[in-house]
Amino acid sequence: MALQRLTIDGYGQVELNQVAFRRDGRIEAQCKINSTVAATPGYVENGMLLAVDKPNGTVGYPASNAGLIGLNYTTEHMYDERDVFALKKFKLDAGTFLPRLGYLATGDRFTTNCIAYDTTAYATETALKTALAGAATTAVYGQPCANGAIQIVASKPTGAVVLQVVKATTMPDGQYAVKFVVL
Repeated sequence: MALQRLTIDGYGQVELNQVAFRRDGRIEAQCKINSTVAATPGYVENGMLLAVDKPNGTVGYPASNAGLIGLNYTTEHMYDERDVFALKKFKLDAGTFLPRLGYLATGDRFTTNCIAYDTTAYATETALKTALAGAATTAVYGQPCANGAIQIVASKPTGAVVLQVVKATTMPDGQYAVKFVVL
């Protein structure tokens, strides 16, 4: 299995379409980026699914689809308000601010371009986009993966986080993205 990230311009973005965690307080914002992620690549991106290790006060890439996993939706720091494409330039570097993660619940919907795919299941990015375009007729799913992105899979996963593709869409800056619903 070879994981490949979707080609995007800049870093991952997320748009919270309808999520309950902002209203009911299921938010984690007191854990730092763990030493593994801090070493390489040294940052996290919005739209990533990160594992929370509460006893150690850290977040990092999930080793499996188990335990506490949250959606990173850290507030973007816009270094130039005049830059209309600033959202794609934001990443949260380790050792700066703490990431903000929301614990997902059934029915939550969000859009992100922080996705990955297995090249044995989808040989090319074109094959992936073709499968995502047909998500309304043939279900396509998402799950956490070892690089923090949301891995697109053809069969319904099991575990802590199970997502279904609602449709292929775009981010506010026009980049390709996927809208998910939590099952």
